[in-house]
Amino acid sequence: MNTEIELSLSLSPSHNAEFKRKVAKLLPQASKPVEQLLVSIYYDTPALDLAKRRMGLRLRKQGNQWIQTVKFGQKGGGGLNARTEVEHITHGQMLELANIGHVEARDFLCDDKIATRLQPTFATHITRTLWEVEDKKGNIVELALDVGHIECDGREHPVNEVEIELKRGDVEAVFTLALMLARNFALLPQQRSKAERGYRLFEQVPTTPVGAQDVKLDPEITPYEARRQVMLECLRQLQFNMVELGQHEDDMEFVHQARVAIRRMRSADKAFAALPTDSVWNQLEAKLQTLGQQLGEIRDRDVLVRETIAAVEPTLSDKLRLEPIKKRLMVQREALMQALREDLESPRIGMLLLQVLHWLHQDPPAEAAEGKLRPFTRDALNRRASSVDKLARRWYKLNEEQRHTLRKQVKKLRYTAEFFATLYDADKVKKYLSSQQAMQKVLGTMNDAAVCRHMLETLASQYPETAFAGGAVAGWYERIDLESSQRTEQALEALKEARPFW
Repeated sequence: MNTEIELSLSLSPSHNAEFKRKVAKLLPQASKPVEQLLVSIYYDTPALDLAKRRMGLRLRKQGNQWIQTVKFGQKGGGGLNARTEVEHITHGQMLELANIGHVEARDFLCDDKIATRLQPTFATHITRTLWEVEDKKGNIVELALDVGHIECDGREHPVNEVEIELKRGDVEAVFTLALMLARNFALLPQQRSKAERGYRLFEQVPTTPVGAQDVKLDPEITPYEARRQVMLECLRQLQFNMVELGQHEDDMEFVHQARVAIRRMRSADKAFAALPTDSVWNQLEAKLQTLGQQLGEIRDRDVLVRETIAAVEPTLSDKLRLEPIKKRLMVQREALMQALREDLESPRIGMLLLQVLHWLHQDPPAEAAEGKLRPFTRDALNRRASSVDKLARRWYKLNEEQRHTLRKQVKKLRYTAEFFATLYDADKVKKYLSSQQAMQKVLGTMNDAAVCRHMLETLASQYPETAFAGGAVAGWYERIDLESSQRTEQALEALKEARPFW
């Protein structure tokens, strides 16, 4: 029995030959490559009892041997996984549950309710090219390029990824190797293991945009650990959506969720502002901000074409030609998406995601104070609420830029409340968040109107033939903005009367 620590990174199949060729040059200390043909059969019950316990059971044919492996105890995140692994060679292609060298896992799998219902669920067919790398400190990692597919009931899902597994030593050796490779290849952290992808194929779960999830914080952990867990969740959301960009005919929501993930991560940094950071994080945050702006340029055009113009089109289409505006905006969008696809096919974005993951797995400073989490979160929430309150009380004196600042502050307060929600009474948290919704809607509409006006004015200066129709669309949205602003007073009252749940 051992703990498997492994980092998975997706690689475009077009780079496989170059990867194999360059490994010897980049890693002169690596062993000669060994190629293996691996066929793995994964087992579960019809009710997927193993998956529900986050347990995996497989038989793998490696050469002339069959190896039974049980995995459980998922830890880590962001593509780096640490799981307990129990394996042994079997007497052929058959499960030997009684020989599992872990009492709890053996008892669960040998229970008649489980053992009698186990059946093959899916299989993987992989050609693995393997190198062993030992560094100067004696750390040993296994580098593998896996190419093949997952198979289930005639359906297939391709596999093309790099895996780096720690065989001996410190996990820092895994990151050192991964970062070196990421400088030379477009490697994106792979969130889902082959087993997870196999289960999705079995259940025929479509690939959809991934939103934010609550982080169940333990009140006993330190603020440093809470920051790590919250930001890992933000990174999870970002990675899931980034890897899908350009892979779907309609990627509007993937763009949106990737942008939201960056906003949430930067808001998390501010929520934990009382904790010291370092120059490394400051540089990473600046790069994340740049990526967020890149996604924002695409998102703004999506909203304008598919929401704003789509809403006004039934009213104005008989009087105005809106198609030229939509066409110009979509041409711009495609150019922006092409630039983003090129970035995804270069080392830039994968390197950034890997650097953030690495930073989040660093130990806190030795001198870091281990304060209580609840008092820390109360202070953070009070700071956020105070920033909103100061601006909200001066609402009628705020200019457009200041109202935009208030919108961002309200959103950051909502994110902060969501980060810490599991530490408090769920009903009180829900009431508090709902009390902010009206103001968020008012401010969001105002911001959309400003963005709409700016984009259409810019478009008209570039393409004068769009000026008249663009002005009509902007005017229509200004009316919606005016109607929204008339509800401001009620929204402000709800915001002021919100009872803090902390």
